Amino acid sequence: MRDALTMGSVVRRSAELYSSRVAMIFEDERCTFREYNSRVNRSAQLLLKLGLKKGDHFAILGRNSIRYLELCHASAKVGTVFGPLNWRLAPGELSFIANDADNKVLFVEASLQELAAKFQADIPNIRIVVYGGGLSIPYAEHYDVLVSDCQDIEPDIDVNADDEAVIMYTSGTTGLPKGAVLTHGNIVWDSLFALTYAPPVKGDCFLLSMPMSHVSGLHTQTTTFLARGFPMVIMSQWEPERACRLIERHRVTIAYILVTPLLQLLDSGAARRYDLSSLRQVLTAAAKYTPEMVSRAMNELGIESILFMYGLTEAAPIVTTTQLSAQMIVKPNTLGAPVWYCDAKVVDDDDVELPRGQVGEIIVRGPNVFKGYYKRPEANASTLRNGWLHTGDLGYMDTEGFMFFVDRKKDMIKSGGENVYSLEVELALQRAVPELAEVAVVGVPDAKWGEMVTAFVVLKDGQMITEAQVIDRARTVLGGFKIPKRVVFEPELPKNVSGKVLKRSLRDRA
Repeated sequence: MRDALTMGSVVRRSAELYSSRVAMIFEDERCTFREYNSRVNRSAQLLLKLGLKKGDHFAILGRNSIRYLELCHASAKVGTVFGPLNWRLAPGELSFIANDADNKVLFVEASLQELAAKFQADIPNIRIVVYGGGLSIPYAEHYDVLVSDCQDIEPDIDVNADDEAVIMYTSGTTGLPKGAVLTHGNIVWDSLFALTYAPPVKGDCFLLSMPMSHVSGLHTQTTTFLARGFPMVIMSQWEPERACRLIERHRVTIAYILVTPLLQLLDSGAARRYDLSSLRQVLTAAAKYTPEMVSRAMNELGIESILFMYGLTEAAPIVTTTQLSAQMIVKPNTLGAPVWYCDAKVVDDDDVELPRGQVGEIIVRGPNVFKGYYKRPEANASTLRNGWLHTGDLGYMDTEGFMFFVDRKKDMIKSGGENVYSLEVELALQRAVPELAEVAVVGVPDAKWGEMVTAFVVLKDGQMITEAQVIDRARTVLGGFKIPKRVVFEPELPKNVSGKVLKRSLRDRA
C-alpha cells in the first residue's frame, strides 16, 4: 500500500488537485503542479535507470533550484534516501560525508564541478551525474542525456511513512558530522507546524531563500505549499538585495529567513529600495534574537507578524514556536511553546523532570523525531533514551509553558565553581555595549578558574571600543563570576550554514 504521509504522495496529489496552478518559480523558469509532478516522475525513472533501489542512498551537491527539489521528490517516490551536501564545506568534509553515507550516486550542479573535482579521487565508488550545464569533470555522466528517454510514469513502489527519506548531516559543531536519518513521516508531520501556526491562505506566495542542504530550505514550508497548492519562489542562494527584488517582483507574502540573514537584510538597507508591501509574515529561527530585532523587522519590512521557531535537524526540525509577534517582545528570546504534536520537557541529568523555571536539558518526543544517526550506535544510545530525543540544549520552561534556551550543554562554562551560561552573558553584553554587532562567549581552559569566560566580539561599522571598556560595562549588568576575563575582537565570527556560531572554532583560536 501507499501511505499519504510521504513526500511523493504530496507531490502526486498536488498535481491532481492543482494541476494548472503555478507551483514554482526559479529565475526565468516556472512550472505548474502537473508539470512538476511530470518532472519528478521522469527523474524517478532516471534513479531506477541508474540502478538505485529502495533503501539505497544518493547525494546531491548543488545550490537551490527546481531540479534540486525535483530530485528529492523523485527519491521519495522510489524509496531511496536523499542526501544533501553543503557546497560551502571543504572538499575533505564533502568526501567524508559522501563516503560515510554509503552513497551510490552523486548529482553535481554544473557550476560546482570544480569543487567536486577536488574530492572526486576520494569517492572512487560513487557515480557522478552532472545537471544544469555542460560537463567538465572527467568520468561523469550528464543528467539531460540520461533522462532523455525516461517516461512520465508514476513509480510502482510501496513507500510508507516510516521509510527513510532523507539523510541530513549535522553541522558538526561538536565533532565530526553525523547523518541524521529522517523518515517520510517525520517530514510530513513537520509540515503540520505551518498548516497549524502559519497557515497559507489564498493568494499567498512563499520565498524559499534558505539552503536546501538544510532542513529549513529542503522541506520546512515546501511540503506545506505543495500540499496547499500555492506557489514558491526559489532563490539559488541567500542575498538580501535579490531577496527584496524577488519579493517585489512576485508579490511574495511569506518568507522563512533565519535570524542571521534577517539581520543582514535589515542592516543592508535593501528593504527601503523595494516595494515589500505584499510581505505579511516572516518565520525565523536558529539564533538568539532581541525585542529590538523584532520591532525593526515589523517596522522596516512592514509585516503583520513574525514568528520564531526552535528546532533541530533531529526533530525535522520544529519543536516549539511563538504564535504572536508580541510574545517575542514581552518574553525576550523565548522559543515559544511546544507544537501540538510534540512533547517537550526539561530534565536533570537523571532524566527527572524539573520544576518550571529550573534549568536542565530540553528533551523531545513526537512523530517528528528522527530515526537515528546513520551507523552511530553509541550516539543513538546517548541521544535517543527512554523514548525521548535528548537535544543537548539547556533551557527552562516558564509558568505559562514557554520555553527558553540557556546554552548548549557542552558550551556551559564552569568558572570558579559556578555555572556560567554563555547566552546570558552574550545578551547582557549586547545590551551594555551597543557598539558590538555580534558577541559569542566561550569557556577557555584556565589553571586558576577552571574555565575562563572569554568573549569574541565584532564591532559595528565605524565603532571603536577597548577591551577594558567592554569589561567595565559588563560589570554593570553581570555578576562578578560571569564577567569576561578576556575580550577578543574579530572581523567576523565563524558560522555554519544555519548562521549558528561555531564555538568550537573560537575555543581552538583562544
